[in-house]
Amino acid sequence: MGNKPEMNDGKIGRVASGSEQPAVEPLAFEEALGRLDEVVSVLEEGKISLEEALTLYEEGVRMAHQCQQLLDSAELRLQRLVTSEEDGAGSLVLESFVLDEDG
Repeated sequence: MGNKPEMNDGKIGRVASGSEQPAVEPLAFEEALGRLDEVVSVLEEGKISLEEALTLYEEGVRMAHQCQQLLDSAELRLQRLVTSEEDGAGSLVLESFVLDEDG
């Protein structure tokens, strides 16, 4: 039986075929993005077997999904404090933060 790769601390390791994937702890955005970049680099080199490439591709999809979830969560947290003129007192209110086209 062949072995399949497992990305671990930036290196490809081997796991016996048919074994379950180890539980992966959630990474910070920067870590997940870095892992995704590593996976893409290895895949772009094309110096691995098809089985290794498929396993890395699956990991890359998981990392991309995790990055997107973290970005979505951060977007929900972005708010800005603005002065409301509606009540005439100029009280402060939280308003969703939206970037204009200029950034």
